[in-house]
Amino acid sequence: MAKIKVKKKNQENTPKKTLRIKKPQINLSKIKFKASKPNLNKLLNNKTFKIFLMVFVAVLAFVLIDFLFQYLNNGYSVAVVDGVRIPKSVYHQRLEKQYGQSIAQQLIDEQLIKSEAKKAGVEATEQELQLRLEEIIASVGGEEAYDAALIANNITEEELLDQIELDILSRKVLEPRIEYTDDDVKAFFDQYSSAIFPTETAELEEGEKLDYELYKEDVKDIYIQQEVENEKYTWLESLYSEYKIQDNSVNKPKYGILSATINIMQNLIGEANSNDEGEEEVVEE
Repeated sequence: MAKIKVKKKNQENTPKKTLRIKKPQINLSKIKFKASKPNLNKLLNNKTFKIFLMVFVAVLAFVLIDFLFQYLNNGYSVAVVDGVRIPKSVYHQRLEKQYGQSIAQQLIDEQLIKSEAKKAGVEATEQELQLRLEEIIASVGGEEAYDAALIANNITEEELLDQIELDILSRKVLEPRIEYTDDDVKAFFDQYSSAIFPTETAELEEGEKLDYELYKEDVKDIYIQQEVENEKYTWLESLYSEYKIQDNSVNKPKYGILSATINIMQNLIGEANSNDEGEEEVVEE
């Protein structure tokens, strides 16, 4: 029997075939994720959660009640002595009895000044207020001394600016009414120069006097301001008879039929008349 020879291939020289596996492509957009909804009913029925919720609500309520008592003690009390609060109503009654009438008169005077300034068509500009404030700051020795002065006098800068505005309005209304001569200003300077200019006076030699001409404008400004202050009291007193003033700190308030409406109408008519008079003056000029 004949033998068949089979040639063996050289395995070393035969290149190896690489097996490639194709990865499947997954389209994530087509996959839908289902999130399980929390079972609220189950949570509410849970005994542990119920206990936690009850404790939380109780603690919160206790904190709120405590804050309420603090608010009542602090908000409605002028002082608390060993847990006993002194009501603000008692404090206000005592203040009103001792100072109520004078404070009410002061507030009335301030409103009269504003009303008269409005009639006269004058106002205090922002620049005037700031200039006067800077003068005050410089006169007390700078910002730190100014802040200390506000605290010492228990006043805020806003309240100080209100007072400055009233002073400026009073001067603008009253200054045209004041009559004076250069001799009046010179006599004022001779009498009060050492008090008005203490530093300059201290630098003088014995027997020497300040030169009036050098300080004339400053003295004139101070003199006018002094005269305005002197005139203001009699001026305000005269206004009490011109205005309809209801001082509830002295007398009990009166009530009438449609009194508020009539008062509003009178104010509107008066304002309209003042505007018409202002327009007529402009036309005449």
